[in-house]
Amino acid sequence: MRKILKAIDATNEFVGTVVKWLAPFIMVLITIQVFLRYVLGRPGDVLPILMIMAGATLYVLGWGYVYRHDRHVRVDVFYARWSPRGKAVIDVIGSLIWLLPWLVFLGFISAKWAWESYETHEWWTLTYWRPPLWPMRATIFVGVVLLAFQSLAQLLRSFYALVRNRAYD
Repeated sequence: MRKILKAIDATNEFVGTVVKWLAPFIMVLITIQVFLRYVLGRPGDVLPILMIMAGATLYVLGWGYVYRHDRHVRVDVFYARWSPRGKAVIDVIGSLIWLLPWLVFLGFISAKWAWESYETHEWWTLTYWRPPLWPMRATIFVGVVLLAFQSLAQLLRSFYALVRNRAYD
């Protein structure tokens, strides 16, 4: 079991480390777009789509990484003051009742959208450039899968902490 959890952690760590380099790339694209629009008076049509694609990729592929490092949004008013066992109870209940069912739903929906987009040769309609949309939809599916695996890993760790009253790792 430790090998599987470490493999999930390592995968999300690698993906997060790689996609974080999209942030400077996005900043360069934004700078170029602002220069083209306000200095040259000729806004580009390709750059906004590239910014959307890069930003969405950074966002969705970073989900598992953020969850792995426990940096996701949580109401810490009460949670921060609880014992590790109390936190484990909330994590297990929240994962089983809320997080995992939603991830299963999102996984099916995003897989369906990605496949339909690929089959129908769907493209972006925001610009004349019209790049294919299926890679972006497939990236969303991959992000959901990475988050789902990381959620399962964290659920197992929380359940272990709940039962054994100590951390798994």
